[in-house]
Amino acid sequence: MYGKSEGYRFLFGPVPSRRLGRSLGIDIVPSKVCSLNCIYCEVGRTTQCSIMRQRFNDPEDIINEFSQCYPSLEHGLDIVTLTGSGEPTLCSDLGYLIRKIKQISKVPVGVLTNSTLFTDPQVREELMAADVVVPSIDAATQETFRMICIPHPSLKIEDVNEAVVTFSNEYQGRLLIEILLCEGINDNFEELGKIADIIKRCRYEKVQLNTVHRPPAFSSAKAVGSSFLLEAALFLSKKGIRVEPVSNYIKDFSGGSMTRAELERLISMRPCSVADISMVFGVPKADVEAVLAEIPTEHLEIRDMDGVNFYFIK
Repeated sequence: MYGKSEGYRFLFGPVPSRRLGRSLGIDIVPSKVCSLNCIYCEVGRTTQCSIMRQRFNDPEDIINEFSQCYPSLEHGLDIVTLTGSGEPTLCSDLGYLIRKIKQISKVPVGVLTNSTLFTDPQVREELMAADVVVPSIDAATQETFRMICIPHPSLKIEDVNEAVVTFSNEYQGRLLIEILLCEGINDNFEELGKIADIIKRCRYEKVQLNTVHRPPAFSSAKAVGSSFLLEAALFLSKKGIRVEPVSNYIKDFSGGSMTRAELERLISMRPCSVADISMVFGVPKADVEAVLAEIPTEHLEIRDMDGVNFYFIK
């Protein structure tokens, strides 16, 4: 990968999260190690598909960077999020990292997960220490799971979803379930009805219904329209599900600043438009364009989505 200018090794942001507010991310899994190869993933395609947990980095390196940098970043934070360029529960140090970060952080600690390792009791136990857990349930049938998530061959969606139900009824923190809809794949009421039957057995705060907002890993991932998101939300609500559709939320943080290293770190994690970057850092669009122009063109990928350019570090 292109050797970016000096910046964090593990931290990124703060960035505005559609689900959790202003989030300071901690990247604990390398790109792109995951148990799934979701067609909609904004981080890109999986290069190492695995269900084996392992140590990717010395956990003390992560904790040291966090403890040194957190004091200057904590103002205005809503959450510290353990996530990554892959599936964070693949990190065998997850539980240790959650506990250590909570000793330092004054804000909640959350974990974003694709749920696939919930079948492992050790993973469920480690996640108990988090304040917020956001698991995904994108499918109820194996065929839909295969089409939208391209899972590791050993994964069975019935087992994964049953493990989510088990975890939800053991966990005492905030559980927010995400469903991401792709046109022509899981945007039908038969599949949604089966997903609703699973969620009704869960203990959760709310379900967040989402779709594709940034350039996806595969061109087959198409966004559903906002009207269908509302229709799907109404359908789930009638099934007794506490649900809300989530828009492409970007909160405007005005009067900020941005270094090239901060910008590069952000767009190495996810594709962003000039408008996204401007609002994340609270700087004028012209300043964003000027810094983007400093990055060598051979290392800057531009992806078009519905006529909007999204920038990504190769």
